[in-house]
Amino acid sequence: MDSYQFGNGLRRGARYDSIFYGAFAGKNATFDIRVRFDLKKKIDLKKFQKAADNALACYPEFQVRPVIKDGRVLYEENKRPVRLYPDNGASLRFGTEGETGTNGYPFVFLYGERHVTFSLFHGLTDARGMIAYMISTLWNYVCSVFPPVRLAGTKMFTKHGIRISPAPFYEMGETERYDPLTAFASNDKPITMLDPAELFALPPEDYDPEDLSCRLINLEISNDAFLKRTKELCTSFAPLLAAITGEAIMTAYDVGNKVVSVSITADPRRQFGTFSLGNMAFNCPLPMTKADLALSQKALCERLRADMQRQITKENAQAHYRLILSQCDEIDAMGDIIAVNKLITENNAAHLSTDATAFLTYPGRVANNPISRVLLSGVTPGMLAVERGVVVYAHRDSLIVQITQKGDDLTLANAMERTLQKYGFAPKKQDMGRVTQNVLELEKLKRVD
Repeated sequence: MDSYQFGNGLRRGARYDSIFYGAFAGKNATFDIRVRFDLKKKIDLKKFQKAADNALACYPEFQVRPVIKDGRVLYEENKRPVRLYPDNGASLRFGTEGETGTNGYPFVFLYGERHVTFSLFHGLTDARGMIAYMISTLWNYVCSVFPPVRLAGTKMFTKHGIRISPAPFYEMGETERYDPLTAFASNDKPITMLDPAELFALPPEDYDPEDLSCRLINLEISNDAFLKRTKELCTSFAPLLAAITGEAIMTAYDVGNKVVSVSITADPRRQFGTFSLGNMAFNCPLPMTKADLALSQKALCERLRADMQRQITKENAQAHYRLILSQCDEIDAMGDIIAVNKLITENNAAHLSTDATAFLTYPGRVANNPISRVLLSGVTPGMLAVERGVVVYAHRDSLIVQITQKGDDLTLANAMERTLQKYGFAPKKQDMGRVTQNVLELEKLKRVD
């Protein structure tokens, strides 16, 4: 394959970009993933700016501005400072400049007096890449506001691919660092867990498509209590979260004989031994039926865990990558990316999967390190997308189960609350209200010759 570098500071992106920019960009469809960090002390914007800029230098693949050339999205080298913007509910435009722009980057930091939210267009990276850059930024920041923390060292997170220098980036070849699906795809067929014709789909949401916001509802429970429950059931977090989500759906909606599929997000980087931060996550559906409600929770979790482990393998990830790349080929064959995006999003054809009733994202625990102990009082997820989903973050003894949706119908959130209560978790509900999305509009991007 030819070099990814085109000269003049331009490079092509990942093949996966065709899906993200083709189907999940635009005013009504942008996939804006977020994480909010609540701080113990008032934010020092000057020090945070320096921390974010220095961290970005360790992630050259993120130092870019998306641009349009010959009907395709490319990346242009971007050396501008990272954008920090007041968290005032404004809708910003990823990849653009100006007052409502993001200094060209496909991400932005939104700040309040004691919090900072990282908002990212999913086309750049997945949750793993987002968290890696944020940890590097927070490490730089905590070292600047509390220098003794440096004595703790960085091995605790560099061993997981978090960077304090760009060296890991340059240790990879171009395809692996920029386009991991192309690097790792096989010609095998992915594991099939259910017939899409048997899938139960949640009722369509009622919302104003011109409303650039999502409704977020947090259900906070004890992380220690949840961990204790997983040990009692001989399971892990994802299967138990999936079982609770599936039960909530089946008790709230008339699913009939259909299959309820809670799709978890798998990160196979460990199986590949790579620290690439291109989009690599893939979906692993965990199917359930109403008959499963007669099972004990332990038996259901045992089966769901087996289904999960069957799918989270190097071979299945490689097969999924080939399937995703074939979908990218189909989008590329449709022509100009702006016209394709308009066609897909205007016809509401953008769906994250054909084998999922609801998506469950659990990036893992964000806690128990010097950054958390010195700097943070809380961590809150945020995934603003075109479909309902459940996002779970753990920080210290706080496990936040967040329901994200476009409309105001709280059926799913209320059902999740009841199901958590049923199993003794005593959730504290907090309606976060409507959160304005930031948007990537292809028409607004810079055009280059």
